[in-house]
Amino acid sequence: MASLQAEVEPGDLVPASGVTRLLGMASERRPGLQVIGAMKLLKGVGLLVVGVGLLSMLHRDAAETVRSWIEFLRIDAHAHLVERLIAKVAGISHNTLRSLGVGTLFYAVVFGTEGVGLLLGQSWAEYMTTLVTVSFLPIEGYELITHPSLLKGLVILINAAVVVYLVLEIRRRRNEARVQMDVAKSAQASIL
Repeated sequence: MASLQAEVEPGDLVPASGVTRLLGMASERRPGLQVIGAMKLLKGVGLLVVGVGLLSMLHRDAAETVRSWIEFLRIDAHAHLVERLIAKVAGISHNTLRSLGVGTLFYAVVFGTEGVGLLLGQSWAEYMTTLVTVSFLPIEGYELITHPSLLKGLVILINAAVVVYLVLEIRRRRNEARVQMDVAKSAQASIL
């Protein structure tokens, strides 16, 4: 047992073995947070592209712009969904288009911030992502009830799983900080 105990040198705040263990935990990558961060960043980039696209249609014929994108992407322009999309876009006013574009860019910034923060291992990003994801759950639940679909159900399940994972990570991080404080206090007390 004596070989497992660390020697406390004068001036040390925590035993050397405690420092090594805590530094190892601090630098440890959390793959779940990395995956969530990458997905949030990807979502943010996608929304940025959509937002810029929406704002670029402000002084153009929106339906004609969508038709040109469809031709460029070589999508069947006579497909039922494509025809419905063009009909909906043709009825959008410039004010609505502007609001949609600005709102989309706002969410792009939010998701991009969450993604970068999670990828950098910032604890504030865990809180932010939890709050933003929880805020969407009632809206998604309402949508699922009014217009049920397998995809909407899957999205809710994924978002609920993300929230549960983030809450567990936040609790784990708090417990680690508490243990670190206890180790530092006990090491300081043993020195005095």
